[in-house]
Amino acid sequence: MATVSGALGKVAMVAGLVALAATGAGAIAGAGWGIAGVGSFSSIATAASIAGAAASVGASALAKTPPAKGSVSSTTIGTDQPMPFLVGETYYGGSRVHQIGYGPTIKKVPNPYALIVDDYSGAGPIEGLVDAMADFVSLGIPAGGGAALGYAAGFLWAAVQRGAIPEPALQPHWAGAPGWGADYRLSGHAAIAWSLLFDRDGKVFASGAPQLGAVWRGQLAWDPRKDSSYTGGQGAHRWASPADTAGHDAARATWTFTESPGLVALKYAMGAYHRDPRVAGSTYRKVAGIGLPISAIIVEDFVHLANVCDANSWKVGGVVFEPAIGSSSTRWQNLKDILAAGGATPCFRNGKLGLKVSAPRIALDTITEADLADDEIVVSSGLGWEERLNTLIPKYRSRDHKWEYVASTEPVSVPTFVAADGEVKREERQFNLVQQKDQAAQLCAYELLDRRELGEIEIVVKPRLRKYGPGDLLIVDLPNDGLIKQPCVIMKRQPMPDRMAWKFILCGETPSKHAYALGQTAVAPPVPALRSTGELDGVAAPVVDQSVEQLLITTSYTVAAAISATDAGGSATATITDHSRVYQDRTVAVTGSTIAGLASGTAYFFYYDDPARAGGAVTIIATTNEADAYPTSTTPARHHLGSVTTPAAGAPPSEGGGSSPPGGDGRPIRYPEERLPNEN
Repeated sequence: MATVSGALGKVAMVAGLVALAATGAGAIAGAGWGIAGVGSFSSIATAASIAGAAASVGASALAKTPPAKGSVSSTTIGTDQPMPFLVGETYYGGSRVHQIGYGPTIKKVPNPYALIVDDYSGAGPIEGLVDAMADFVSLGIPAGGGAALGYAAGFLWAAVQRGAIPEPALQPHWAGAPGWGADYRLSGHAAIAWSLLFDRDGKVFASGAPQLGAVWRGQLAWDPRKDSSYTGGQGAHRWASPADTAGHDAARATWTFTESPGLVALKYAMGAYHRDPRVAGSTYRKVAGIGLPISAIIVEDFVHLANVCDANSWKVGGVVFEPAIGSSSTRWQNLKDILAAGGATPCFRNGKLGLKVSAPRIALDTITEADLADDEIVVSSGLGWEERLNTLIPKYRSRDHKWEYVASTEPVSVPTFVAADGEVKREERQFNLVQQKDQAAQLCAYELLDRRELGEIEIVVKPRLRKYGPGDLLIVDLPNDGLIKQPCVIMKRQPMPDRMAWKFILCGETPSKHAYALGQTAVAPPVPALRSTGELDGVAAPVVDQSVEQLLITTSYTVAAAISATDAGGSATATITDHSRVYQDRTVAVTGSTIAGLASGTAYFFYYDDPARAGGAVTIIATTNEADAYPTSTTPARHHLGSVTTPAAGAPPSEGGGSSPPGGDGRPIRYPEERLPNEN
């Protein structure tokens, strides 16, 4: 490792960290079985227009699965990066916003200090830091920041903030960092300012600055179940519109940390808002999420999902990013990723955002011949052969695998489906915000079973049933059409005002599938051994430094090291006198030692380990294996002292000797390619 100025160059100034949503209303277009092309929901003043455009949009039995996303374990570097939105308890490598080496020259080392600032989540404050890590190994830093423990002690510090509004600038361990000061605030963002010290001996951080990251507990959210002002709720939680500044101020103070997919999705749908309380009359502006008013959301659907996830022990955890201008990702896709962790998909009913939840449900009504407004009924047998998969490989984000996405070594498969298909039809399915293997397996099972349900079923019904919409379970009892008390879920509802009727598109629902799906488990791949920063430094330490140190030890020798042995009735004692150890660059004094309990008439070899080459009161060891007394690649700090053969029982004392100068003439031993001309 050279110096911090060489290894840690300045990357970026803090710029554009708070990404405010665009003001134009996003285009919403019906796509048959979902919402496509959602650009921005930030302009939501006219909820009626959204409802009108989306009233006919439902969700099919199998909305398109969220695209698999890449790892968020690494640190991203750049200016004007998408704002991270951290949910649940998870690890994130951070979005780097500043990095620079600086400081006075200390013992011939210029710029020995490094300041690295990483942003972990906007829309703060979040719950807080769980663990700061280097190379995925805990640094032992408290939640409020401080000094690292263990290997990095004395070389690494962290200043931590949760993202309050406002929040003072993070303070580096050493003042004077260029491009950083009291005006460089990250209010509203959970962040860490890392301070690193270059080790002038080139050992700590020999492999370069470690991979830094942290485990956090993320977003706080309103839980209607804990709100006594919400029907059925009980507790102090509250919600108030951001338009009501004082009310939203008070409501935010009641929210708590959650890992529930239902509650996190509800917060994201309603949006996260910030304002500067230091400015009189300041109002809230959306900084993350979709931003629908609560009147445009079927809150009870999200509460239902929260209850289902609690019962199933399903959690959501990870990082989504607020889309930048020109980004291919969307807030709608983020919402679907969050909901996918709970086995739910978004849909609209009566112009409001609701959910289709994978859970047992109660039939709300029965469709009979008397409810038909049209005798024509279309019943399909389900998805096509290629789409009727029978095997899925769950892929989830694993804490034990450096928080990377890993696939279960045991696929989720339905044997009866494989037998019916005559072959295995498999795909890998990644859940971007799932961090539990069994949860991923259960979600895969739900997908396989949903792909075999009956439907689509098209029925035109009379106005009596107009109050039902996507996600509702009805019993279809039309024996003449082969549907005998068939449970069905409404996937899409289309108004037909010219006929005063409604077209329902439904799919079958098998009640027994829920118990089957929730019984699935996954098998995690083998856990790799984590290598700490110290181990990485040991590998990366300059070879020349190691070889020089070892050469100084292997070419050293003793002066005035007298070794003698006596025997007293079958038990021998060896005595090594005080002496000097001569290295090519120094001479140190070594304290002698007496070693009792040795065998009579036996050759012993003496050594000690002294990696610092400091001498003094070393621990001298006696061995009968001569090879153990010399330095090797695994014992490079071993110092050979000499040898002695203990006398036989009753024999007079014996004498041994210390190590001789290399080559017998005091000259260091050189390898052939290092010898001088004419030197033998």
